[in-house]
Amino acid sequence: MRANVTVLHSSMLRAVVLPLMVLAITVCTHYVLAVWAMQISPWLAARRRWVWALVASLVLIPMAARIVHGKWHGEKSQRVGSLGTVEASIVALSMIPLGLVRLGVHVGFGAAGWFRRRDEEAHEAASPGREEPAADAAPSAAPAMVARTDTPAHEVPAQLTRRQIIEGVGGAAALAASGTALGWGMVRGRHAFVIEEVPVRIPGLPRALDGYTIVQISDIHVGLFVGDRELGEGLERVAEARPDLVVATGDLVDHDERYIPAMARALGSIRARDGVAAILGNHDYYTGAQDVLAGLRAAGVRALVNEGLVLRGRDGGGFALLGVADIFAPGAREEPPSLARAMAMVPPDRPRILLAHQPEFFVESQGQVALQLSGHTHGGQINPGFRPASLFMRYLAGRYVEAGSTLWVNRGFGVAGPPTRIGAPPEVTKIVLVSA
Repeated sequence: MRANVTVLHSSMLRAVVLPLMVLAITVCTHYVLAVWAMQISPWLAARRRWVWALVASLVLIPMAARIVHGKWHGEKSQRVGSLGTVEASIVALSMIPLGLVRLGVHVGFGAAGWFRRRDEEAHEAASPGREEPAADAAPSAAPAMVARTDTPAHEVPAQLTRRQIIEGVGGAAALAASGTALGWGMVRGRHAFVIEEVPVRIPGLPRALDGYTIVQISDIHVGLFVGDRELGEGLERVAEARPDLVVATGDLVDHDERYIPAMARALGSIRARDGVAAILGNHDYYTGAQDVLAGLRAAGVRALVNEGLVLRGRDGGGFALLGVADIFAPGAREEPPSLARAMAMVPPDRPRILLAHQPEFFVESQGQVALQLSGHTHGGQINPGFRPASLFMRYLAGRYVEAGSTLWVNRGFGVAGPPTRIGAPPEVTKIVLVSA
């Protein structure tokens, strides 16, 4: 029952809540940026129709491209959608520093005005005989920002106040910093692979398997932004870890079935004593679960869908390796995840290691397995000094221990959405099993 509720919740989240949330954030951040830009620039304020047309284009065109790509998997639509995601990410990342700039300017000018008024009041108190100008007296000069009534709006001189200049410079710096960070994440961050070595105590693990090494990779997302270069970089780290077994915990292909052969060849080329095992992630179901499974099996990769097997049985009984379908599978009209079915395929006295793409399945598996290996989250992928995704995800990256079970969440190998990584380097996990 708990698994069915989890599946329903995840499918609704993916299909409805998350897209609406992303759309709302995109609209709101672009609206705030446009309003601010027109406040600090009279030139833009005089062309507000063009500003709003640009905002609508930046929001709607990438959204339409993502819809088109989701239906027809076109490379051009994917590029447009990805560029739109990068632009939206720059705007979203700029909101916090831009807000701080505006707050600082507001407080600074407010304090300066308060001190100025206090000085004027003190001066007036010290000069009681000073005459005030008549209320109907004409000003000696027109204010700098008032234009002649016969001057068209687009010819108004762009004379900025000191406050507008400071806000403009600060805001431009915020946008430049966000763009630079995302650019670094595209050029360098997504290529900076890290090997995370993680010892895990496994109750009941035979002494003969103490030190057994499982290398986990996840969220490869082979596609437009993950090709031969990225695969080569990551697989070099896998070889360095000297695995006994390699497991790939889902999202092997980004969206397009054309990339299945490249993904399968890459996984099939890995050399490990006990081979390679893989499960499917939500992106593999978007691509076509049966096509992905066929590609894996043709390459000699064990594909586990609600299945279990015993490895190293001659070494004191070995351990059970289980794999479940992704919790999104019912949304793709495929079989839902079933831990019970996978466990029924192995002897009950073997220590269990579970492959489940999404970490939230740990709510179901904890207390029933010794270790769950997951991915899906990318460690947040874009972390500008903090992890925004932690506001929405209970299990984001690293180790979690609950009810006697250990969960490890791999940050992932590739990218989804914007082709960049900040504060979440791509990860190859070296799991070292320790008998307990």
